[in-house]
Amino acid sequence: MKRDYIFYQLFESESSTYTYIVADFASKEAAIIDPVLETVDRDLKLIEETGLKLKYVLDTHVHADHITGAGKIRERTGAKTALSRHAGVDCADLSLHDGEELSLGEQKIKVLETPGHTNTCLSFVFRDKVFTGDALLIRGTGRTDFQQGSSDKLFESIHEKIFTLPAETLVYPGHDYRGQMSSTVELEKKWNPRLGMNRSKEEFIRIMADLKLANPKKIHEAVPANMVCGQLKEERQLSPQMVDGIPEITCDKVNEKLGKVRLIDVRAAEEFTGELSHIPGAELVTLGPDLAKFLESGNRSEEMVFVCRSGGRSGTATVESQKQGYKKTMNMVGGMLKWNDLKLPVKRT
Repeated sequence: MKRDYIFYQLFESESSTYTYIVADFASKEAAIIDPVLETVDRDLKLIEETGLKLKYVLDTHVHADHITGAGKIRERTGAKTALSRHAGVDCADLSLHDGEELSLGEQKIKVLETPGHTNTCLSFVFRDKVFTGDALLIRGTGRTDFQQGSSDKLFESIHEKIFTLPAETLVYPGHDYRGQMSSTVELEKKWNPRLGMNRSKEEFIRIMADLKLANPKKIHEAVPANMVCGQLKEERQLSPQMVDGIPEITCDKVNEKLGKVRLIDVRAAEEFTGELSHIPGAELVTLGPDLAKFLESGNRSEEMVFVCRSGGRSGTATVESQKQGYKKTMNMVGGMLKWNDLKLPVKRT
C-alpha cells in the first residue's frame, strides 16, 4: 500500500495532554495539534529528525490546564499559529472558522467548530481521524462550567459535527486520564456514558451540572498565557507606543529585555564599533541592501527592535519591515545617543 501521510501521537504526563503531528508524506508539510510548552523541545526534535516542514501550529481551544507551546514553536520555526475565530487571541496568525480547510501538500485538515467545553473549541478532521480536543473524550466529554462553556452547545456540537462523521472514524482526544489512546465515533455513540445509548440533551445537561469538578490547577496561569500564544508573564512582548504610525520603545524597556528580544543595529560598520559602540547582543545589519536582504528571508513573527544613532534610520527600518509583513518590529527611541546618556550597558570593540 502506498504511504501518503504521517501521524504521531505524543503525551505530556503532568496535564495528561495528547499532542499530535500530522503530515503529507510526499511534501513533508506538517501540522502540530495542541503542543505543550514543556515538551516543545521534544516535539521539534522529532520534527527535525523526520525531516518534516512545520506549516501550522493548531490549538483546539484556549486551554486552562496547560500552557500552549504555539508561540515558542512559531518563534523557532516560523510556522503559522491558528485558533478559533472566536478566541480573540490577537497574536495568532490565523483565525479559523467552520468548514475551512488547511492544506499539507496533497492532504487536507478540515476545521469543525465544536463549542461547548469552551466557546473557542475546534475539532480537526484529517483522513480517517478526528482530533476532538476537550469536546469529546474517550468515554467522556470536556467540562462546561467555565470559559463560556455550555452543556447545551456541547451536546449539539458532538451530535451534529462529530457523531455525523463515518462510524469508523478514529477519535483522538486532547486528554486521557486512564491510559486510552483512541476510540471511534461508533464506540462513543454506543458506550460514552454521558452521550451514548441515545441519551437526551436534558439528561446530558443534568449529568454535566452534577459533576462539581475542582478548577484545573493551572487555570490562573494557563488562560492568560494562552491568550498571548503561550508566553509566560515574564516573557511577554514589549509594549510599543505608536508615534506617527511607527511602533516605538524606550531604551529602558529594551534594557529590561536584553537577551530576550532580537536587536538589529542598522548603522554603518564603523559606527557600530565607534565612539557610541553598540548594545550587547545587537546584530549589525546596515540600512540599505543589507537590511533589504535580511528582511526578505526573515521570520515575520519574530519580535525585533531596530537601533541606530538617534532613532531616525531605525524608524525607517521599522517602517520597511512592516511593509514586508513583520508584525512585531519596533524602533528604539533616541537610539544609541539616548542609550549612552542613560549609562546603559554597551559592548566596545
